[in-house]
Amino acid sequence: MRNLLSIHAGNLFLCTLLIIAACHSSHQPAAPDRHAARFADLLALFPQRQLPYQVNQDSLHKPLSDSVQLLPDVVKRFFPDSIWKNTFPKSSVQVFPLAAMAYDRGHFLVIRVQQGSRIAAYLCYFDRKDQFHQALRLCYTSPDAQADQYEGRIDRKAVITIDHHIHTPDQRSILRENVYALNPEGKFILVLTNANGALSLEDVYNPIDTLPTRHAFSGDYVKGDMSIVSIRDGKNKQTFRFFIHFYDPATRCGGELEGTGRFLNRSTGTFKDDNGPCAIDFHFSAGRVRIEEVGGCGAYRGIQCFFNGTYTKKKLHTHQAQIHK
Repeated sequence: MRNLLSIHAGNLFLCTLLIIAACHSSHQPAAPDRHAARFADLLALFPQRQLPYQVNQDSLHKPLSDSVQLLPDVVKRFFPDSIWKNTFPKSSVQVFPLAAMAYDRGHFLVIRVQQGSRIAAYLCYFDRKDQFHQALRLCYTSPDAQADQYEGRIDRKAVITIDHHIHTPDQRSILRENVYALNPEGKFILVLTNANGALSLEDVYNPIDTLPTRHAFSGDYVKGDMSIVSIRDGKNKQTFRFFIHFYDPATRCGGELEGTGRFLNRSTGTFKDDNGPCAIDFHFSAGRVRIEEVGGCGAYRGIQCFFNGTYTKKKLHTHQAQIHK
């Protein structure tokens, strides 16, 4: 009888332990689904933050574990590669989740995109229906981190400010500040540009400067002291790379855009933004290019100016000519 009672007590104790273990395990939070089939699953992969939010080059370089990297199928499902293709033209990139912030019109997600030693942070807007609208580059590493520093921040009202600190060869320090807002259509528009000093074309970083210039229309076209249209060879004869930087001192308004255009005929090219309505036509003639904004490019310029004007081709500097041979 005593043995039976001992066995019964032992079984009861074992059952109690199993019940406690089961209850304990039932309260453990489930691990996020890294394959994220739904937007809610995607949100679970991001660190949750509240506005305001800030990112700079120091925070951008903090090491991240490969275990948090977004899987390629998740990236393809939620983030079009047009977000980063101008900065990272090669196809292979790594994408990491940096922050997710709830907003009264949806969510802001910040991703880190990396290709080798080059890193950028993008602010992505998803509406209340979890649909992606547009992305804005908040911060990125420049080829010369000592000469150019970048910082992006979002305040509690979702006003986005991107600071570009420029240290010129003549020891000047210039701050360019671009302020963006989200319009009712869910697009980022540039609403204000500030600078604490005058920039010359020599101070402007041209991201496509060292690309080939074998095509007859490839080269640098300028207007005044602070505006340039840079054209470089594309991947084939039907395409071209371009970089536009302009500033109008009269209105204190400017803009900047980099992308890939395609030729429509022997003297006309066009660009259409994959992320919005922005479209620009390029009309080439002997030693000149006339650009015309034919679709709203407010995300890349101030509200009082446009990507319009005629630019004159200039000779490449000696070091550029050697690079492009």
